Amino acid sequence: MASASGSVCASTGASPAASHGTLVGTGQSQVSEPKPLRPTAGNETARVDGDGGPANVIHLDDVEESLEPAAKKKRDKKTTSEVWDYFTKSTVQTKGDKGNIEMEVWAKCKKCTFKTRGESNRGTTVFWNHLKNKHNLVRGQQELHLQSAGNSTVVQNFKFDPEESLKKFYKAVIMHDYPFKMVDHEFFVDFIKSLRPHFAFKCRITTRNDIIKIYLDEKKMLFDQLKLLSCRFSATMDMWTSNQNKGYMCITIHWIGDNWGMQKRIICLPHVKGRHGGELLAHEFVKGVMDWHLEKRLFFLTLDNAAANNKCVREVVKELNNLAKIRKSPPLICGGVFFHVRCLCQNGLTVISKAVKNIRAIIVIVKNSTVQWEEFQRCADFFDLDNKSGLPLDVATRWNSTYDMLSHALYYRSAFERLVYLHKDKYGHCAPTSDEWDMAESFCKCLKIFNDATVLFSGCQYPTANLFWWKFCEIKLALREWCENANITIASMAEAMQKKYDKYWKKTNIALAVACFLDPRAPAEVSRFMDVVMQLFQAYLKSALESTQSVAPPEPIAANTLGVNSDIEEFLYKDEDAANRDESSELDVYMKQKIFRWVDPSGKGAQFDILSWWKSNQVKFLVLSRLARDVLAVQVSNVASESAFSSSGRIVSKFRSSLDPEAVEALVCTKDWLLASSKDQKVSIGSILDELDDTACTSTHEEQENLADDADKDNDEDNEIDSDIDDMEMDI
Repeated sequence: MASASGSVCASTGASPAASHGTLVGTGQSQVSEPKPLRPTAGNETARVDGDGGPANVIHLDDVEESLEPAAKKKRDKKTTSEVWDYFTKSTVQTKGDKGNIEMEVWAKCKKCTFKTRGESNRGTTVFWNHLKNKHNLVRGQQELHLQSAGNSTVVQNFKFDPEESLKKFYKAVIMHDYPFKMVDHEFFVDFIKSLRPHFAFKCRITTRNDIIKIYLDEKKMLFDQLKLLSCRFSATMDMWTSNQNKGYMCITIHWIGDNWGMQKRIICLPHVKGRHGGELLAHEFVKGVMDWHLEKRLFFLTLDNAAANNKCVREVVKELNNLAKIRKSPPLICGGVFFHVRCLCQNGLTVISKAVKNIRAIIVIVKNSTVQWEEFQRCADFFDLDNKSGLPLDVATRWNSTYDMLSHALYYRSAFERLVYLHKDKYGHCAPTSDEWDMAESFCKCLKIFNDATVLFSGCQYPTANLFWWKFCEIKLALREWCENANITIASMAEAMQKKYDKYWKKTNIALAVACFLDPRAPAEVSRFMDVVMQLFQAYLKSALESTQSVAPPEPIAANTLGVNSDIEEFLYKDEDAANRDESSELDVYMKQKIFRWVDPSGKGAQFDILSWWKSNQVKFLVLSRLARDVLAVQVSNVASESAFSSSGRIVSKFRSSLDPEAVEALVCTKDWLLASSKDQKVSIGSILDELDDTACTSTHEEQENLADDADKDNDEDNEIDSDIDDMEMDI
């Protein structure tokens, strides 16, 4: 039995004395208490040796079962450190030194390709050091941040993220036209370091490249959104120049979304090299819309009324129709006959009275020096006038700017008259007389209608196409009334405007009349352009049928399989024909309905929301509502695209002019997209117009001196009309 016991002990890796406990430090042995035996597998029982006392006979099966719990894999410890937000663990099988297979845990940085061993017993110091040295991420406690929520203040946890802070800085550069070299401004960097000592700015080149990445990300998001829309897009295009005389084409698309809300985005701003001829402009425009896959979905294009733009439109229609034939895709609506919409254009005040010129001259003189401006302010304070509103100058090609100049000058009329009285030797040679001030007041009243039209048509958050004919007729009637004015100067001015308007009236796209027809407040008796309405309606009806038929119909079922008799079939087919007839008579139903008379229920001057009306009636007018959705998105003016260059009118900002064209396009487009996606995206029309005229209305110091000197000379040009009157046009 002893040998058997010794064999068992050897097999288990224990010494013969393993069954006895040893008292530590005494050298004495102690017999351990026998453990209770469990029944063995196979109904074996424990045996007792009568000669040598009780001895437990341990079977090998029992030993293996007792080792099973120790062989089980330990449960993975949950990782609680914040460092694992930036690293990913992975288990890899490797071959050990003795040829056995071992499992290794590796951790890979989510921000770069850095990898290191990631067992839990190795700690996180290596990971934090990598994040600090390579990515400027520092381990630290969260901070309490007070944030206002309505009338209350909410305490939130805040954790500094340098990458998120960099993105916000890049967006600030985009939105506020900050220069890239701002990252090198010493005191600005010191200010940021005082807030976050560990925050590190990127260099100008990295800043530029990171902004390009933001632009590409935003572009992809917008591209995916446009791809899901079912409407067509109207476009506006205008040319802009930089201080380095680089030409840029601003292409803006306008549409009415699925929720019947007006939307607009600048999709590209390509640098146009060479002479801006019609063919070159057309090529750049088509290339720009093709980059967004919109060549098959364009509806209208609004351009300035210029000769080059007329040729540009013809080339654009030609290229788009050729692309449609090559790709076998639907062409432009009605072959592009109604594609071009000319802006409401006006030539400048070609018949300008001496009164307006003298008012302009005295404003220039007053603003020409600090001393003279202070003298004027003292005169304004004498009459308790607000001297903070300023004195803007006009632009010859913008009637609304002339109105703005006259209205401000008339407000300060008493101050100007006192200034001339006190300093007659300085201002008397160009000061307006009392009669000329009265004349300016009459001019201002006449020009107010154009200012109102400018404000109305400059909106991009509401439809303007349906308002065009109403306002155009109002101006037409006003011009007729002015032509009969007893004042010869006003009558001659109105006659010059009348000729221009008559010429423009003939060139106006008849499709804008369709927008008026789609206004339920307008009378439906439009026999003069009913053919155009019918032509567009049939085109949309055909498109709707084709889109319905593009879905594969189910396989036809044999007539005898269902046992349906011919009477029922005839009844079903009769109902189907009636449905088709109802669809074709949809236009008749709209024309026969009563004129919608809008009454503001609130009494606060709320305007009629034509988009809400069509949204609530789109089920009733399925095809006509699709036509209205596209027609009402047409822009009467391209001033919305001009507002992209907010602080510099038609001149690209000086901080942008020195950049490469790719960076300029990225900055301008991204700014427009971020502004549209912000919570408060409603831009004041007045602010847009002020921004447009800010640079254009401000002359340089040399120009002001020249204008002041010319005020002394006899002006025989009052009765002359420029031979190039047609080229002096203004966009409303």
